[in-house]
Amino acid sequence: MALTVFPKHTGVWEGTYTRINAQGEVIDKHRSRLTLALNGREWTQTNEYIWDNGKREFHDFGVSYFDDNDRLQFDNHRIKGEAWESSNDIINLYWTYKEEPGTLLFEIITLLGDGHRMRTWQHSRNGKFEGLTMIEERRVA
Repeated sequence: MALTVFPKHTGVWEGTYTRINAQGEVIDKHRSRLTLALNGREWTQTNEYIWDNGKREFHDFGVSYFDDNDRLQFDNHRIKGEAWESSNDIINLYWTYKEEPGTLLFEIITLLGDGHRMRTWQHSRNGKFEGLTMIEERRVA
């Protein structure tokens, strides 16, 4: 296994998610805390989301595994998809939400510097563009 980018994304990241619809209107904004770990060919991840109104969500995605082509295959309670390294410290992903038929999301994660990254999700459903999520995060541990 020759992973060079995923290890740079491990740790605890805090940031802000801003979701916009296809018309460019902000429809959601919340804070986040993600914990990412790599142990050999195993990837673990938990996501906590916090809204200003007190709402909270916590997702433990369990263990996902890298295949022989160094692509992360994930299939958990919430999503199914895969992720892979690209050049220049970039990770690409695509996934579907299991409870939302017809969804397909594409993500790019880019390191801006040590401990600082940006992420962008492209949302679609049944072949129709539904908007974007923009995420900025900093490693805190």
